[in-house]
Amino acid sequence: MQNYILSFFSSFGVHIVIGVVLLFSFEIAPPAVKQIEAEGELSKVDEKGALKPDIVKAVSVNKAEMEKQIKRIQAQKEAKQQAEENRIRDLERRAQKAQNQINKNQKKIKDLDQQKKQAEAEAKAAKERQVKESARAKEFKKAAEAEQAAKQRAEKEAAEAKKRAEEAKKKAEQEAAERKRKEQEAAEKAEIERFMAEQLAAEQAALKKAKRSQILTEKQKYERLIHDSIKANLISDEIYKGKSCKLNIRLAPSGFVIGVRKLGGFELLCKAAERAVIQTETVPVSKDPDVFVEIKDIDITFAL
Repeated sequence: MQNYILSFFSSFGVHIVIGVVLLFSFEIAPPAVKQIEAEGELSKVDEKGALKPDIVKAVSVNKAEMEKQIKRIQAQKEAKQQAEENRIRDLERRAQKAQNQINKNQKKIKDLDQQKKQAEAEAKAAKERQVKESARAKEFKKAAEAEQAAKQRAEKEAAEAKKRAEEAKKKAEQEAAERKRKEQEAAEKAEIERFMAEQLAAEQAALKKAKRSQILTEKQKYERLIHDSIKANLISDEIYKGKSCKLNIRLAPSGFVIGVRKLGGFELLCKAAERAVIQTETVPVSKDPDVFVEIKDIDITFAL
């Protein structure tokens, strides 16, 4: 590009110089025919600047005037030539100035081209930096977004964990309170039950004691009744006096004697007592099962 611009301005400068030379040639070339006005008559010269023969004849009468006119014309020609030379020098100076300007412009173009290249290089570098900066910015933005997303996730997870912990704590507190309430209720219930059990045990003990006392009383009563009912069938004999016999008697709930067994004592008295038991067959018994349990397998001693 630079070589093309330099070639263009060099060619342009050459054409300017050629134009100046052609202009110079045109200005200094002698005219083919030039009319000269002298004292009311027209004077003519040929292509070389010399007077034609017919004109010379016409003006021969006034040769001095003609020579004067020629000198004047020659002076004008010289003045014109001098002016032309001055103009040519001015044109040459202007051409040189133009060439200098061209050279200056070429240098300026070269400098501008260099500046352009530098600007393009700087623009390219700036663009590359911009691309890199944009890439870094995108990476930074991406990293920042990822960090923000991670932070939000962490905050969300922390909030959820906190919520779960609070819910778990609340649930644990509620469960602890419920356990405490139930334990307290259980303790109160146990205390009440213990108290009631103690009361019931005391009452039952009292009742049992009373019952036992009643049973023993009833047992003694029925022992006496059984003893008496059997003794009623026991035949007395002097031989039995001062003697005793102990029998074991087993009874059915109806009072029926289902078994008799000697435990010890005077033999004859024991045999007589056994016969009396068999003869009695049924003895009085209590309808109370607890009392009957005490007398269904009873030991009775007979003494006369």
